Amino acid sequence: MAAPRTIDDVENKRKHNAAERRRQLCDAAISLLADEGPRGLSHLKVDRQAGVPDGTTSFYYRTRAALLQGIADQLVRYDAEVFTEVFKDAPNSSGRVIAGMLADQLLAVRSEPQLSRTRARLELTMSARRDPGVASGFRQISESYRALVERLVLALHHDNGLDVDHALCDEQTSVLMAYLSGQTFALSNDSPEVLTRQDIERQIHAVLVGVAVEHAARQTPSSDSSGVRAK
Repeated sequence: MAAPRTIDDVENKRKHNAAERRRQLCDAAISLLADEGPRGLSHLKVDRQAGVPDGTTSFYYRTRAALLQGIADQLVRYDAEVFTEVFKDAPNSSGRVIAGMLADQLLAVRSEPQLSRTRARLELTMSARRDPGVASGFRQISESYRALVERLVLALHHDNGLDVDHALCDEQTSVLMAYLSGQTFALSNDSPEVLTRQDIERQIHAVLVGVAVEHAARQTPSSDSSGVRAK
């Protein structure tokens, strides 16, 4: 005869079921947001997408703001899981290896589930400007990503035996972040450009070299039209 369930057993099961239901609803909402944008998102549509009884989403997320916050929290959890797994070896890796990691992760945007998650995240970006709660989670992931890109830049400097110029590294990090963001947007919006891992690695290198050349030019006294260096 099975032992009777305790109140703690019942409570733990309820919490587990609630967490799983929220995950199910948020996954359905992410899919809707990716396919139809914010205007296509409603509690009833999430119910239908998730295959649950009408009113389920409203029970767990009373307002639209609460639903958007739930989606954002879910995306942040997914991003953190992927980041931890994909880049776990980055702290001890060379710049070339980290560049390859970034290229692989960027190309993963073209396939599910990363495609829908990326599209949903982009849709929520505008909401994040007006919602501190949504913005907070995204900011944490962005800061982690920037730290990784900065690690790549510093590693490449060390790999090439260069002295670390912190102003240059900071500028290279910012420009490379902009490049990666642009590629993420393009790839998640069905860009016809065919890119390989090697293409992205080469473009990352080109971005960093270009910034370094321009940075060096700014440090050199300019010449006037007569060719005489300015004092």
